[in-house]
Amino acid sequence: MGETLFLFLISITHVSLLLNSVIAVYPKKGFSIKMIHRDSKESPLYPGDHLTRGERLQRLVEQSKAQARYIESQILLHDNVTLSMNPDVVRLPVVYEPIKFYVAMVGLGTFNDSQKTVKNYYLMIDTGSDLTWLQCEGAIKAFNQDMPLYPWNSSSTYRPIPCDTHPLCKGDMCNADGQCIYKVRYGSGSVTSGILAIEKFTLGSNTGGLERIDLEMGCGFRQDNFKNFIGKNHLRGKPDLIAGILGLGPGSWSFLNQLGAAGEGKFSYCFEAFKYYIEGSNTYLRFGADATIGGASQEVRTTPIVVPQFRSYQYYLNLEDISVGSKRINFPSGTFEIKSRREGGAIIDTGAIISHMYKDHFDIVSDLVKTHFKELGVEYIGAMGSLDVCFRLRGRFDIHNYPSITLHFQQADYFIPDYKANFVMLSIETICFGYLRSDKNRFILGSMQQANKRILYNIMDRSLSFAEEYCTLDS
Repeated sequence: MGETLFLFLISITHVSLLLNSVIAVYPKKGFSIKMIHRDSKESPLYPGDHLTRGERLQRLVEQSKAQARYIESQILLHDNVTLSMNPDVVRLPVVYEPIKFYVAMVGLGTFNDSQKTVKNYYLMIDTGSDLTWLQCEGAIKAFNQDMPLYPWNSSSTYRPIPCDTHPLCKGDMCNADGQCIYKVRYGSGSVTSGILAIEKFTLGSNTGGLERIDLEMGCGFRQDNFKNFIGKNHLRGKPDLIAGILGLGPGSWSFLNQLGAAGEGKFSYCFEAFKYYIEGSNTYLRFGADATIGGASQEVRTTPIVVPQFRSYQYYLNLEDISVGSKRINFPSGTFEIKSRREGGAIIDTGAIISHMYKDHFDIVSDLVKTHFKELGVEYIGAMGSLDVCFRLRGRFDIHNYPSITLHFQQADYFIPDYKANFVMLSIETICFGYLRSDKNRFILGSMQQANKRILYNIMDRSLSFAEEYCTLDS
């Protein structure tokens, strides 16, 4: 799953939840969806209050590493573009547990024989895949799910897509009943297959009415190899509430592209800075007219989204150089360019919490960080756990003494001044450089380093814009 940005999970809920501002739809066909962080107390994946701060931090590090491995597996998966349509061609070893960081509740269907006219299901958001799907009633194989599988046969608005009526439904994408079928493989080795259908997604409006949108989705009748991904909360004594995936990738089947005028091909978000006790916070994913940037005091910078020569579900940017404080490294031209499908490039991703930097580049950047602290008389103490560059602070240390990091993207400098975005505090006196050293020659900009910025993706003009903003739960 492209787990990338943005593996997100958002929340499209029943109108009765509008008083809690779960979803807001605004004029000009824009709307906003609450993104529930997996470690938030609202999340069906919340691990509980028993974890210590150190355990939470280690969990985020391991999840970030798992996400990076997932990105690599997705890239390898698409070495052969036929694999997504024919998942039986190859099986990739499952060597990690892919993690999505945001969850969504979606309101689906039309049911006249119950108190609620729609059924609500939690989906995991994935910006690295396109199709939105959930497990359907009658599935011959399914991962563990506490809620009943989606009762498609009872919804008066469920319509299977007939073969040859959709531009992407041709040839072997048809079953014996003349219905369009799908089969999607993820880098983890998980496979979902079933019927492609049009169904009503229910959104609440700010006037108290309902916005009902027809969207294409997958009705999953067979799910294989999901045991390391979804449906194992019961092993920890917790409910299994995830029913499927909400795809926010750039492809034709994507939730974003299906919104048409309502989505305008763009979405934005604004992440809070990580709190000391490292608990995930929620935010809003804003579409269309709601996806705005550039308030009165905001300086907006824009960089192109790079479209590789190969098929990709990731959002690539052209990173040209890096600065630590006022010292620019001056990496040779082309250092961060995409070399091939397997090497190079800079990806922006919300699924990886902590940014990843190729070891050769990391060592150069971290040497400047060490020099910065050495000049301030701060002791370097080496690696602590999974973080490679750590320091011991003695006495009060002014937050303004932390070095900033600037990522020099094409036509736009991405300035990260906040010490909370660049450093992780292990204790009152121990801090570590908040980037992970990687063996893979690829830069991944994680969500920790995206905090306190309004970030807007525009897939119509292939651009990414960003501006400084103090992000809160209502951002």
